[in-house]
Amino acid sequence: MSDRFRLVLLVVVLVYFVVAVRLIHRKKLSLNYSLLWLFMLLVLLIMILFPQLVYGLTALVGIDLPINMLFTGFAFISLVLLFYLTCIVSRENEKSRTMAQQIYSSQRTWYGISKQKPGC
Repeated sequence: MSDRFRLVLLVVVLVYFVVAVRLIHRKKLSLNYSLLWLFMLLVLLIMILFPQLVYGLTALVGIDLPINMLFTGFAFISLVLLFYLTCIVSRENEKSRTMAQQIYSSQRTWYGISKQKPGC
């Protein structure tokens, strides 16, 4: 990896970090949901600063080219991220459904609606 390319990647990672921190500071991005993104930032930073680690890991795993190792690694990380975000959406969907049921139940009580039909 050339020094120029490493410098460009370092600038991109630093801009990514600044944007993420600003979004967290403005409360547009929740800290607990952004931890995985910040972890990916740290991994990218380590790979940029120490490319020998990528070459060593590539040889250890038995993959021919470092770029294939990076592609496979980021495909795996993307799958983990997708699973994590799906879990969050499922949990929020369940909260929303429970809240809607509670609101409906409280409205029935408030307006005096009973389960029996009138005249029965």
